[in-house]
Amino acid sequence: MYKTVLIEGITTENVTEKINDKVTEMKKESYQIKTMSFLGTERAVLVFKKGLKSSLL
Repeated sequence: MYKTVLIEGITTENVTEKINDKVTEMKKESYQIKTMSFLGTERAVLVFKKGLKSSLL
């Protein structure tokens, strides 16, 4: 199962912290990040996939 997350209000000072926080939060729910894109300068879209860590699916 895939899940898309929009992160808003990012700046050059907090971009790393906001993305890392979301990745850590999703990892607790067994999601792994698959891709990330920026929309302009204040938003980022992260796509996660749920599954086993060693799974090839």
